[in-house]
Amino acid sequence: MPAVDGRAGLAGLLCAILLHAALPGLLLRARLARTNFRGQTVPLAYGLLPVLSGLVMLGTSWAMGAARAWPVASALAAFAGLGLLDDARGHTGPKGLRGHLRALVSERRVTTGLGKLVGGVLAGQMIAHAARQPTWPMGMVDGLILALGANAMNLLDLRPGRACAVWLALFATLYAVHAGGGAPPGSSALLALPVAVMAIRDRRGQAMMGDTGSNGLGAMLAALWLSSTPSAPARLAALLCLLAFHVAAERWSLSALIERHPLLRRLDAVTGVR
Repeated sequence: MPAVDGRAGLAGLLCAILLHAALPGLLLRARLARTNFRGQTVPLAYGLLPVLSGLVMLGTSWAMGAARAWPVASALAAFAGLGLLDDARGHTGPKGLRGHLRALVSERRVTTGLGKLVGGVLAGQMIAHAARQPTWPMGMVDGLILALGANAMNLLDLRPGRACAVWLALFATLYAVHAGGGAPPGSSALLALPVAVMAIRDRRGQAMMGDTGSNGLGAMLAALWLSSTPSAPARLAALLCLLAFHVAAERWSLSALIERHPLLRRLDAVTGVR
């Protein structure tokens, strides 16, 4: 994981605090809004808060010599940009991969979701090859991990706070493993602060991170894991897990699955209002 300079972390945290105050009004004025489960109109694309704050941290750290920061920043920016396009131009028609492919084949219509999918795969491949310059098979694996990691977080973002909680839990696990290998204490952990700030409104259902946040943060987490240079078997195992998760999400409703299991339902209720 790339180290985050203390000054970069402070700049990113200040950015997050300012956006926490100003961003909801800006998004509503830009007509980036959606009706939540309570029938209230709330800001959409609130994920811009951790995206912009994270880019401040990573960009400043890269300028200060943290070479491994730029691939993570590139993944965050590219996938958040694709998500923002879907938030701004998308619609509530086709759902899932099958829905977008059905719209293409039967209606000859390219949905923003399909554009995001294709763009994500291409962006993942470009970033993976530029960052690691691996042999082409492993470069393809890394690129698919970035694209599927981004979409996995999007699949989890169906209830307030759920995706935020999963992201923070996975980040904490990754950081703990990385810190065991000698990471500077508190260094990379600063990247979680903007996500925690966003969670204040997200878990209450007062704002939606949207595809902007879920795609960007999912790709960022995948890039952070890849930056720790896992072995080829570990990367292949991660790819298989992500593929299995997507197949399961296409076949079954994750929210319905959680509702049917009491333990999962209780854990899920802790992450946000239901």
